[in-house]
Amino acid sequence: MGQKKTKQIKKLQNQIFIAMLALITVMTVLLSVLSIEVNIINEKKGMDQNLQNIARAIAQSSDVEENISNKNYNYESFSHLDTLKNSLSNIDVISVIDSENIRKYHTNQWLIGTKYDGTMPDFKNNSSLYVTNDKGPSGLQRRAYAQIYDENGNPSGFVITGMLEKNYDKIILNTIVFHLFVALIIILCAFFISKKLSKKIKSWLNGYEPDTFNTMFNIREDILESLEEGVVAVDSNENILYINSAARNMMNIKDDDISNKKITDISSKLSIKKILENKDKETGITIHPSKDSDILADKIPVISDSHIIGALCLMRDRTEYRKIMEDLSGVRYLVESMRANNHDFTNKLHVILGLIQMGKIDEASEYITNITSIQQALIHNIMENIEEPSVAALLIGKYARATELNIKFNLNPESKYNKGDISVVPEDIVTIIGNLLENSMDSLNEKSDNYKELSIGIFTQPHAMMITVDDTGMGISKENMEHIFENGFSTKGNSQKENRGNGLYLINKLVKKYNGNINVESEIGEGTSFTIELTEEADENV
Repeated sequence: MGQKKTKQIKKLQNQIFIAMLALITVMTVLLSVLSIEVNIINEKKGMDQNLQNIARAIAQSSDVEENISNKNYNYESFSHLDTLKNSLSNIDVISVIDSENIRKYHTNQWLIGTKYDGTMPDFKNNSSLYVTNDKGPSGLQRRAYAQIYDENGNPSGFVITGMLEKNYDKIILNTIVFHLFVALIIILCAFFISKKLSKKIKSWLNGYEPDTFNTMFNIREDILESLEEGVVAVDSNENILYINSAARNMMNIKDDDISNKKITDISSKLSIKKILENKDKETGITIHPSKDSDILADKIPVISDSHIIGALCLMRDRTEYRKIMEDLSGVRYLVESMRANNHDFTNKLHVILGLIQMGKIDEASEYITNITSIQQALIHNIMENIEEPSVAALLIGKYARATELNIKFNLNPESKYNKGDISVVPEDIVTIIGNLLENSMDSLNEKSDNYKELSIGIFTQPHAMMITVDDTGMGISKENMEHIFENGFSTKGNSQKENRGNGLYLINKLVKKYNGNINVESEIGEGTSFTIELTEEADENV
């Protein structure tokens, strides 16, 4: 274990060290290259400006102007240029040439009096002072040319000030070496700083790798969010630190921001003041966020170094469990369907008995034939096209219930439910279809019109299912349409006392479970149409 932890420490240290060193090295190199480029440009401009300034100064010198045209000049006339040359470290060549191209002065004395046979300055296309690269007796040079004028303003010669290319490059090289030396110093400093910082960060993490913390955090999030129980974590000041989705749903919390909320804002019964005093957990606390909900909560203290630093509140929704178990099982729908079927059968027997007692044997026979053929046709259609027995039983029962209520019940003749097309929980389909049909029959039952019709279609294809329910009932207003999927909302009576308003809420929850969608179209007085599409990719967290 110790060896593994040591390897982890070294791994993180190396990663931090390498990352920081690489970052600083790259930045240093980039900045050094940029700085070298800028300094080289400035050095070149400075050296060119220096050559021009000296050439201009010599060309405008009174001694040079007076002696440039003097045929009887001597070396002493330009001896002051030797002194000037010796005082300038960045000038290698000074040459004064008259209008006949005779060198009146040159830093190499053996060239004085010789004819200048180099490149003639082009003062016409340039100014009277410019800089260029050229080659002279001393080798490649960076030269500045300056025009000399006599007292009448006429050209009488020119001055050349030059710097040998090798000395020119040497200055540039020195600039580069200096910057590289500074960059090396920075990188070495970064090396030691990165080394020290990597060790410091690792000590803060207690020797663990960051990916270990990330994995632990993600696992905790996944576990807490997947729990059906609500979990709320608070600090010693009762501020909420964490609340999972289940707790939000139980306590009807819509706001995602919990940074300024206290647990007492949810319920005063969740206060942890007593826990802070006696350090004992509290269990079996009953909370009613709304009239139809029943939440059971436990409060558990969180202790660190013998001090309570906060608490955990665990919540269980007992009402939701009962509702889900009852609705998902589909038992209620099947029981109601059997009751309706029995009631309808009894009514038909009474009609037959009455006809027989009246002596209308033919009418009784015709009545039996008609109801039998209609019922057999529908049952045959259901049994032929609906492979899931529980769904088929539900449809048969709802048909009987609809007949009892004088509602025409239709199964779309193109309906086809192949169990092999889609893997869904049968109880979920029973819940969806049962609630849709029950809502439609309730709406039709409120209508005084004699024409009441209810149609359903069930269609499957590989990995998908579509359910349609259409009725000619009362319809849904635009105002109510926005709230029909809310838990407890109902347009009929007192939803809390009569346990209404859960059907469409459960349907919507199951549709989300199968990554499906619901489309509702309704018109007041004309009816309502529901279309539900489901896929096989169920989301188990819904």
